[in-house]
Amino acid sequence: MLTSLRIQNFRSLRNLSVEGLTRVSLLVGANNTGKTSVLEAAELVLAGSSPTVVTRAPTRRGEVNVRIEDGSVVSRLEIAHLFLGHEIKHRPVFRVEALAPERCFFEGRIEPYRPQGSATYFSPQATEIPAPTFSNDLDAPLGLTVESDRFRATSQPITDQGLLPSTHSSGLIQGILDVWGKLSSPTHPHVQFVQTSAPDLSRIRELWDGVVLTPEEALVTQILRIIEPDIERIAALSGGPGGSAASIFIKLKDSDQRIPLGSMGEGIHRLLVLSLNLVNAAGGYILVDEIDTGLHHSVMVKMWRLVTEAAKRLNVQVIATTHSLDCVRALASLYEDHRELESVISVHRLERGAEKNITYSADELLAAAEHQMEIR
Repeated sequence: MLTSLRIQNFRSLRNLSVEGLTRVSLLVGANNTGKTSVLEAAELVLAGSSPTVVTRAPTRRGEVNVRIEDGSVVSRLEIAHLFLGHEIKHRPVFRVEALAPERCFFEGRIEPYRPQGSATYFSPQATEIPAPTFSNDLDAPLGLTVESDRFRATSQPITDQGLLPSTHSSGLIQGILDVWGKLSSPTHPHVQFVQTSAPDLSRIRELWDGVVLTPEEALVTQILRIIEPDIERIAALSGGPGGSAASIFIKLKDSDQRIPLGSMGEGIHRLLVLSLNLVNAAGGYILVDEIDTGLHHSVMVKMWRLVTEAAKRLNVQVIATTHSLDCVRALASLYEDHRELESVISVHRLERGAEKNITYSADELLAAAEHQMEIR
């Protein structure tokens, strides 16, 4: 389980230590205090068995530069936003260190790049991984170098506009990166990231495929019943011969209709995504940005109860963020009724520019809620 993070020069975070993380941890704080960046930093060290993990957050955020070059549309990931100050000309470095439970790290840096050093192919059976070579020439092209405790340093070329998708999504370079990851870390925990915006239907179907006809399918239905008690079944149906798109459908009690997921409201959609990610993260981690998105305050206590139960049963660590005081108070209310959760839940406040989080234990959280203290 992840218990602490130290984040340096990553996005808006110059030097932040986050301590005291528990099975279910809630990050709170004002806008632009770095809550989402903490989740992304955690993703790097937890899911970083391959260098390609560094492209996940920029892709989700839409940090893409689209240009017309030689008559073609070319998209590049703007990796400068990963570094404090959003610039790369001074060759910045970011680093994330963690206890999970052993010490681990993930580092990204901008430095001179020499193509022949990183483009050397080697077979998956190789026992020695050729290290990339770099130039000290100040006028040499720059590269994004990433390194972790699970793979050796590897670099990809960049331009002023960013990292070419071809260097992180397909082709020979991708094969090399994958081999580095496999040689360095044959196994790694599942890490699911739930962003505030809804994933596309294909992603939901992919998550559903990991749940259907397993004992945890009932858990997904149980969580959805927080909002709609009459939900009986969920099903993913393929597109019809007439070209209709595949979709997710809900079956209600005492009804023969198949209701499309999109007709059930934002709350049902959010809970479905949350529950599917929980199940698919079994034995690993789920990172949830603004966990209360689309949920009315009246259902939040039930949401937290099922999330904590699922986290314990599936051996999942949950780290979530919120802006909602109702969400915080709902977690406190859950603890008031279930004191056995004392070592399971915690709340962590982040303040802009601070170097440490402020941790509220379960008892402190309850006391703050009872006295209507502002802890966000």
